[in-house]
Amino acid sequence: MIDKIKESAKERKENKKKAKAKKKPYGGISNISKYLQEQYGQKGVLVKRGRGVVMNQQSMEQISGRKTRNCSVVAVTRVLDYYRKTRNIPGIPEDIRETYKVVEEIAESYGYTDKVGTFPLFISGITKEAFKTYGVKVRCKGVYIWNFENQVVKEISAGRPVIMNIARGYYKDHTIVVAGYSIWKVGDKLYPMIRVIDGWSSGYHYIDYEAFAKDISQSIFGSFNTIELIK
Repeated sequence: MIDKIKESAKERKENKKKAKAKKKPYGGISNISKYLQEQYGQKGVLVKRGRGVVMNQQSMEQISGRKTRNCSVVAVTRVLDYYRKTRNIPGIPEDIRETYKVVEEIAESYGYTDKVGTFPLFISGITKEAFKTYGVKVRCKGVYIWNFENQVVKEISAGRPVIMNIARGYYKDHTIVVAGYSIWKVGDKLYPMIRVIDGWSSGYHYIDYEAFAKDISQSIFGSFNTIELIK
């Protein structure tokens, strides 16, 4: 009887190990079909692809010239550069590296340093001041109680990239830019995927919103910063 109890306990432990090993990080996804297959057992079917926001996809190091804790500064720079292109805002440098220098100087006045980075609550203030430097008023809002429909679908559909700050999990203490989304179906369940530029490397990557928003062991804690130009 004791042997059976020990065997049962051992099996439970092994099953927990297998389940833990199977769980994939919610972010850094480059191939959605492959991720869904490995995480949920099927490749999934694309149900909807949102309007993509086309913007600079270079890494943080390429934009700033160094590798450091400047993810928020780079994120604000990307958004500023995006509106330069889409709204033809005069005065903003065509070279994003020059724009970065302006944003970094503003961020430093809010306490930014290479060692500690940027305090997330200051992102909206830095963004407003960066646009104001070029004579543009923007409405920036830090959103701490959020959902996929309002902070992703609504903003991206309006052609507005979103700055996203994440506290835990794969993107722990990191700021990224939301530049699109898609919705996939696996069996009877829908899985929203957020297209992001994370800055760790160039190009687009994806976040499994289901895993990010509902799995407290991986993340759930974070905020969105929406940016809207005021006419």
